[in-house]
Amino acid sequence: MAGALRPVVLLMLFASLLFVIDGLFDGVYPGGPAWFTGRYENLAEIAYIFAILNTVVAVMVARGSERSLQSRIALSVFFIIERPLTAFILGPKPIESVVTHFATAGVELVILVTALRVWRLGHSLASGDVDMLFSLETPVPAAPPDEAVAAERSTRRASGAITARNAWLIGGITLLLAIVLVADGAYEGFVPGGREWSTSGDGLGWLVYLFAAVALIVAARAVHGRRLAMRALIAVALILFVERSFSPFALHEQDPIALGLHAVAAFVSLALALATASAIRGGPAPEQASVPTLEAA
Repeated sequence: MAGALRPVVLLMLFASLLFVIDGLFDGVYPGGPAWFTGRYENLAEIAYIFAILNTVVAVMVARGSERSLQSRIALSVFFIIERPLTAFILGPKPIESVVTHFATAGVELVILVTALRVWRLGHSLASGDVDMLFSLETPVPAAPPDEAVAAERSTRRASGAITARNAWLIGGITLLLAIVLVADGAYEGFVPGGREWSTSGDGLGWLVYLFAAVALIVAARAVHGRRLAMRALIAVALILFVERSFSPFALHEQDPIALGLHAVAAFVSLALALATASAIRGGPAPEQASVPTLEAA
């Protein structure tokens, strides 16, 4: 498989494997604790259905079906939402299962981005090249030299580096947010030898470390002006703003220091979203004129 669809198909098959692993971690196997016993409201078994459905769609995409690729894009959006939710709303799950849920959501995000890139590329090519693009046995068609140069310049404009000031601002605010989140987790006792880490109730405080890691990873790409990463960072910041604002009420938090850390994290998250949005509106840093150009002038 040497075509542009190969990464999408391979990631889809990997996602199918993760669905099966999740079912095993949940105890959904003959004789297991969740094998049609009413545990998790008998919804954990659906992971195997997702695995089968995902594999079938992967085969159809591998055959070059554009509609199947579009369907897989929609499925990715669904799984990105469904996997984190079902890690908690069905009841306490083993930590291995929760990690698998989030890992699957991460793979689905990569599938979504890759599939969208291939689909958009297919619509920018001629009809004959589209057939080559959606074939696993042919290389990706190259654009003519003039078109390639124009496309490269357009890509640079779309993902050009942001100004140094905005990059430092985004990086600094993200680092501050990560520090506040880690401080919250440490204060709540989620440290080695401290409180028990679980997947329900008060034992979910360790998730702040995951939030901090995700924010830092996305910001590491966003500071280079990657538009997709910057938009993802805005989404992460807004999610954290909502979560930090309302989780104290859901957990009936009374400790003033913990409430203060939640409030600081909420405000920093909002500041991060606003700073990133401002950087997107500001566009890439202006290109400096070269020395030969100045001499010629």
